[in-house]
Amino acid sequence: MLLLLGAAVFLTNAFKHTSESDLLPDEQSYWMVLYRKSEREFLYYGVPGKEEKSTLLKEFQVKTGIPRMRPTPLPELVGRDYFLITDKFETPDDLDTAPYFLKLDIPYSDEYPYGPESYLECNGQCDWILPGSFGLHGVNGDNLRLDASDPGSSGCVRHRDEDITLLYKILDTENENYRYYIKNI
Repeated sequence: MLLLLGAAVFLTNAFKHTSESDLLPDEQSYWMVLYRKSEREFLYYGVPGKEEKSTLLKEFQVKTGIPRMRPTPLPELVGRDYFLITDKFETPDDLDTAPYFLKLDIPYSDEYPYGPESYLECNGQCDWILPGSFGLHGVNGDNLRLDASDPGSSGCVRHRDEDITLLYKILDTENENYRYYIKNI
């Protein structure tokens, strides 16, 4: 609990202090980058997409989609540089995503194959099995779903419940969208 409170104080102070005095306040925001293959995710505050003009706030060990089957989609394969975190939901009764879900603006179809249309990464077409949004979510208390022996999600990014709770609390999706970069390393 003390660690979480310390992180919250540090994150709050990130709004007040920056090492880049030449940046305008409206150029700074929280932003994230996922290294898909290594299943590491980083939360920054600063100029989105510019690590050298941002402060690293937290690193997360995550579980991504299943490679070559149901991967977490890459922005460049749908013609973008990044996705946006656009909304967040409490999901306490959802066995797969509890306690929270942060929605990414990844386009998807409600018809098979459910993911982004014409998404050609998995030897022709990926199969995400289930329709619905892509996003960041918890593991409903089951940290084994983050283990190396678990094959992965159906395209979403799984987080420890404590980590998704932290993101849920600090990201204000009602007033801002947050850039989410994905690199295939």
